[in-house]
Amino acid sequence: MAHFTSDFHAFFAGLEAHNDREWYAEHKKDYERHVRDPFKAFVTNVIAACAERDPEFSEVEAKQCVFRIHRDTRFSKDKTPYKTHASANIAPGGKKSGDPGLYVHADAHHVRLGGGAYWVEKDDLYVLRERMADNPQEFNALLDASDFKDHYGSLLGERNVRLPKEFQAAADSCPHILNKQFYYMAELPASTLLRDDLIDRVMVHFDAAAPLRAYLRAGLQAG
Repeated sequence: MAHFTSDFHAFFAGLEAHNDREWYAEHKKDYERHVRDPFKAFVTNVIAACAERDPEFSEVEAKQCVFRIHRDTRFSKDKTPYKTHASANIAPGGKKSGDPGLYVHADAHHVRLGGGAYWVEKDDLYVLRERMADNPQEFNALLDASDFKDHYGSLLGERNVRLPKEFQAAADSCPHILNKQFYYMAELPASTLLRDDLIDRVMVHFDAAAPLRAYLRAGLQAG
């Protein structure tokens, strides 16, 4: 049974064209019925599927993972009040935990699935780089794995221009040691959201990133 209907996409298409409080107020019931409630149910089911593979997911709830639709505009030049997508960061400890869990995003045009380490503290980054420098081939093999490449293509994230001298030699064989972010993202058609096997499609991507996610988690926890 599908979690969503085309009304999900219709709401966000309308919000893109009329991103203001008046339009949202007029369509709030549509948001609650076609976006908020089904997305929460969807995330709940994804959490259950994740917990079958990793018991650490069993304690988290959808409300700890789903992001609000309201934008924080205090420090942004863009003052539009609402996000034009629904999203969640599904991870043990919830969306703010820093765990490289599963990111899900859906809007009027795409479904995005990913994960990894987006915000990495300085000390954690150093420990992670130490591990990469000790065995560059191990990290390269995770990115070269066919399952990861087929579903995500490559690792993403901003890089430092310079490295501490103790990591410079390793960068020759493992260029991603320059990264200060380590995340990955797949972009799927909007119609993916309407599939009866949506959860299965999500979990295929979750499984494809499992070895890299375990590596990043171990490195971050060591820090």
